Amino acid sequence: MAFQQIQTGIITEKLIETKYFYETWLGLETKFESDWFVLLCLPNRPDVELAIMKPNQTQVRKTYFQDSYQGKGIWFIFESKDVTKEFEKMKQNKAPIDLTLTTEEWGDVHFTLVDPNGIGIDIVQERNSN
Repeated sequence: MAFQQIQTGIITEKLIETKYFYETWLGLETKFESDWFVLLCLPNRPDVELAIMKPNQTQVRKTYFQDSYQGKGIWFIFESKDVTKEFEKMKQNKAPIDLTLTTEEWGDVHFTLVDPNGIGIDIVQERNSN
């Protein structure tokens, strides 16, 4: 296979709240927006995208693209070159931090948030960083 990238999408009734969460707390930017679909991206990597879509859109042909996310079994990982700096900035801005900055026994340094859909967001120190 010769895939170029994996992209992620969330089907949710909470379109606006989800857009706001990812823009406010994780710095994503809106690349495209309609009343039922939003495409966000990393500002420094516009090819890295997160789609958000309202459920039950008749223009979407398959039912498995119409049902809302059920709130379990997925998480997103955001890598940072300086996770401590990100944590302090988010803490100061009163982000909804769920797990404070932690160093795990396997070496990850990270903290977590939970988005409006119950998706865990793991903000982790990039492994090849010093």
